[in-house]
Amino acid sequence: MIKSLIVLLVFNSYLFAQERIEIGQHAFIGIVENNMQYLARIDSGARITSLHAFNIKLEGPKALIPAVSPTKLTGYPFKKKVKNEQYRRHLGRMISFDTVNERGEVRHMKTRVVNVTRVRNAQGVEYRYVIRLGIKYGELVKFKEVNLRDRDHMTYKLLIGRNWLDNDFVIKTDLDLIKK
Repeated sequence: MIKSLIVLLVFNSYLFAQERIEIGQHAFIGIVENNMQYLARIDSGARITSLHAFNIKLEGPKALIPAVSPTKLTGYPFKKKVKNEQYRRHLGRMISFDTVNERGEVRHMKTRVVNVTRVRNAQGVEYRYVIRLGIKYGELVKFKEVNLRDRDHMTYKLLIGRNWLDNDFVIKTDLDLIKK
């Protein structure tokens, strides 16, 4: 009886196991809205996907992003209470920005702010605007939230986080698989 139960459980888990796509540490990933490909870094340590953005502007009066310096155009490190008051009015507004891939192709994009996220990194805490984009790998397209950050000094202009990987992929560090 116990053997039968174990065999049944193993068989069921095998039947319902989802086939995961293998992906390397780096891959060519497309953004549907701007019809552009990026050599992206796949980072299971990052919670949310991040796209290089500069010349970020919110539409409407008093809609400029408060900045610490000209190089930090993604937001000001507010305390939580102030952050909520400051950014709540930006949700749903149109935002425009420019983005560039590693080949130097530049595109101007315009979309809506769907969220503001708090990100901790080596430089401290910052708040970033979040938009929704279609992200394509091979034939698979997923529409996910992406935060905007000035990644000008970084090698990879697109960082793929766990929100896009979402149990559909297994990262193979020794795999040199790059889909176009």
